[in-house]
Amino acid sequence: MFTVKIWGLVRHSKNMVTVYFNKRIPSYPGQFVMLNLFGYEEIPLSLSSPDSVTVKAVGETTRALVEGNFEIVGLRGPFGKPFTISDEALLIAGGIGIAPLKYLYDFLRNTGYKVELVYGARSSEELIWKNEFENAEFSTEDGSFGIKGTVLDLLKGRSFEKYERIYCCGKEEMMREVYNLLKAKNSLNKAEFSLERFMRCGIGVCDSCALKNGLRVCRDGPVFKAGDLEGIF
Repeated sequence: MFTVKIWGLVRHSKNMVTVYFNKRIPSYPGQFVMLNLFGYEEIPLSLSSPDSVTVKAVGETTRALVEGNFEIVGLRGPFGKPFTISDEALLIAGGIGIAPLKYLYDFLRNTGYKVELVYGARSSEELIWKNEFENAEFSTEDGSFGIKGTVLDLLKGRSFEKYERIYCCGKEEMMREVYNLLKAKNSLNKAEFSLERFMRCGIGVCDSCALKNGLRVCRDGPVFKAGDLEGIF
């Protein structure tokens, strides 16, 4: 474990913040770190850039991180398999699932690749970085931004033929629906999904994040090709 200073914090909403570190973490989009907020349980967090994590308060540690005033945190990592980089990409994000996809979006754009984003959340408040994306479509369940509906409503009439790679991250129910849609459209072979599971070690030892097929999210993922997830969704 090594320590980093928190040099900045951007509050997106009452329950979501991006925490910036004073050093870049040598990493690739899709990888995660184990973050130790001293006095709390160590937790896995996807990197939203080489020097940041984006957090939604859902448990004791994330709530403390969102609400607290901390100057130093401990980190282990980065860990896990990243996204495969390719041109002509479609990114599909639901809620806080935008965090690793923001890193990927910026990486692909800075490389000069073509990127489109489909991004949905419950409300406009939960759609973060809205003004930082180009070629993007948005949905909210309450209709406060973009179309009223879900990510699936934005995808149903879309053709996926032109994309070399399709990336997805969000709640598992949403990813299951995307998985089934892409399967019906014969585009599943292009897709990669970033999964979230409870992790203790981050290195594939403790089995706390093992899937039904034996793959470990921390070591074999968190980014999986769609073919590795048959029977999981």
